[in-house]
Amino acid sequence: MSQPLRLTFQNSDVMFAILNKKPSINHQKIEILLEGETFELEKENGRWGYEKPSEKRELFTAIGNVIALRYRI
Repeated sequence: MSQPLRLTFQNSDVMFAILNKKPSINHQKIEILLEGETFELEKENGRWGYEKPSEKRELFTAIGNVIALRYRI
């Protein structure tokens, strides 16, 4: 598990951690730990998101963008 990462989303801090190995351009799925739950983000059409419908859709997209910027993927 990676170090905790932080994101400011809608005026609140969100802490999450990447569970699988260091993300790279070859990986199309990333497992994250958010609020004690495990989620799998998937890259589709050039955007990161959660595969199942969720009210946190915008949050998952923002987390995917943070990961992509941090690891340059």
